[in-house]
Amino acid sequence: MTYNKKLTILCSLVGVLAIAYIGTLVFDPERMNARDAAFAWLDAKSASQVSSIEISNPNDKINLVKKNEAWFVEIDEREYPAKNARASDLINLLSKKDAYPVRSRESASLEQLGLTEDKANRLVIRNGDAVLLDMFVGSEAATGQIYLRKNGLNEARTGSVSLDGYITGRKVSWYNLRLFPETEKLTVSSVQGIDITPPPTGEEVQTPVMLARAEGGWMVNGEKIDAATVESYVRGVLDAEGEDFVASSFSADSTEGKIVIYLDNGTNRTINAGALSDTDRRDVTVSSSDYVYTLSKWMLDRLFKSADDFK
Repeated sequence: MTYNKKLTILCSLVGVLAIAYIGTLVFDPERMNARDAAFAWLDAKSASQVSSIEISNPNDKINLVKKNEAWFVEIDEREYPAKNARASDLINLLSKKDAYPVRSRESASLEQLGLTEDKANRLVIRNGDAVLLDMFVGSEAATGQIYLRKNGLNEARTGSVSLDGYITGRKVSWYNLRLFPETEKLTVSSVQGIDITPPPTGEEVQTPVMLARAEGGWMVNGEKIDAATVESYVRGVLDAEGEDFVASSFSADSTEGKIVIYLDNGTNRTINAGALSDTDRRDVTVSSSDYVYTLSKWMLDRLFKSADDFK
């Protein structure tokens, strides 16, 4: 056998083996399943166009709307500030390709998977009136994941249970309940003083507390106090959050406690606390906001300190 003939045969064998190897890669069941599992529910190009999110679950029906790059929760035709990061995280999760393997394509299995319209939680994402995504979130799978499907399709997939946290959470989980939103950009260094008028304890009137910067530190009712203790309190005031929004009016006549924050630009912010409820909570307003918040006893105790608390 000549050298050229041997070379031709060897090359042919190499070609056959190469084709066979490529075939195993292309048609390997595991690889095919992996390719089939790689999936994104929302087109990445549409992520920046989302203007509303509607969530229906057994606890609530939640309507989120985006205005001027900020998210709001719609309640009884009024809008309350939402957590922008939470809305963005949900959109990013849906538009990112991840492993969502197909578990069934049979309509008969949808009820068992909790994916029928009467059983499933539902998520609808829109750009104006245009629907970008309409999907159902069903039962938990044996794998610890959850069943998912697009409305109008029988194809059921499973995905991370982290998505379920966005869908089944209560409405309050979407609220931005900070008394001073991040957009105000208030910092400890911008606060020059705070006057605290604690609510009465029973019939006993509490002594007001005055915090003021002095000599590079802080004074509490004229007495020099450890700066770190005061600044920790100031930071807590600026980061304070309510438990919920209250859809009611708040009369200045009902104010029982007050905190006035003096800023380095000459302005101030006032927190007004109303009457104590049967559950040891108080409704609160902030001078820079149109909303009424309800605060827990824990938060009220954190805000309305006595002079002795700083020593």
